[in-house]
Amino acid sequence: MNRDGVGAEQARLLHEVVRRAGIEGKELWFHYFTLGGHAGEIEVEAYLHDCLSLPGLQRDLLAHAANELISRQPPLRAPYAADLLKPPGRPAEG
Repeated sequence: MNRDGVGAEQARLLHEVVRRAGIEGKELWFHYFTLGGHAGEIEVEAYLHDCLSLPGLQRDLLAHAANELISRQPPLRAPYAADLLKPPGRPAEG
């Protein structure tokens, strides 16, 4: 895959990940910006929709920002019956 193909694929996959995680474009851009990103909010939105390419370092910084935001979310897990039956404010017994 050539460099342009890598950038387009990286944008496509990033867009899918942030969509699935429920991360808004503005939230992603702000976190990216606080990490030192140089692209503006509109540029990031255009990149996520494959309308603009970004240099590799900026793409990786966006990926890093997304991964940090995702890591802050509680993990998804299916509840056990004990989780549903426990009184509010009391941990389930093991």
